[in-house]
Amino acid sequence: MPAPHRYPQPTPIDGIHLVGLDAVGTLFQLRESLGGVYAERARAHGLPALEGLADLLEGRFRREFAAMPRPAYRAGDRAHNDRVDRDWWRVLVQRVFAGLGPMDFEAFFEDVYARFADAAVWQVYPEVPEALAALRRADLRLAIISNFDVRLTAVCAGLDLLPAVDAVLIAAEAGAAKPEPGIFHSAIRRFGVRPEQAVHVGDSWRDDVEGARAAGLTAVHLQRPGEEAPGERPPGVPVISDLSALPDLLGLQR
Repeated sequence: MPAPHRYPQPTPIDGIHLVGLDAVGTLFQLRESLGGVYAERARAHGLPALEGLADLLEGRFRREFAAMPRPAYRAGDRAHNDRVDRDWWRVLVQRVFAGLGPMDFEAFFEDVYARFADAAVWQVYPEVPEALAALRRADLRLAIISNFDVRLTAVCAGLDLLPAVDAVLIAAEAGAAKPEPGIFHSAIRRFGVRPEQAVHVGDSWRDDVEGARAAGLTAVHLQRPGEEAPGERPPGVPVISDLSALPDLLGLQR
């Protein structure tokens, strides 16, 4: 078995009062592949069985997700923004299934949209509960800052994450999606801290690291084993392989 990858020991970060945390890929993940979920439900709604369907859908999803424009939110209009989120997902899923064959797409979309609001399809990474508990014992404020939509609160409740954090902030509420600075600024305003008093941790280099840095926050890149590294990282961005390293990075006593 190959030895686990070791990242350079980063310099401890001092003076932090607020810790922002990404959701999917940082705190929790799907129990099975997204392509597998899509394939199983699509067959239930009439799509003919196809060889390698789950892998095909997984690849299409990743490609189309990366190509989708950001939702067009309105500042202060949460009802509109929630509708925009749902429509955004509908267009994305249509693109993923384009040309694959006959199926009841509307029924399928309603099914999978609800499916991913169910905490049962997600699982918390093993180290997360203790890492969050250590941060709370140090009297740090914790906020989940995510581009996920209105379904995130139900997912976090089902995964028992809500008692572990102080707030859940989604893009539709902030009126801005990562990597836009507005979502990070919304978080620091809520807690009354300055940008230099906040750190944000996430697995997306563009959304979490570049976005947080552009907003004036300190950023920590969470690169879990097996995940592809971004291009050259600018100096000064700590890299951790799971959240168990975060308390020590922030100089906390265990």
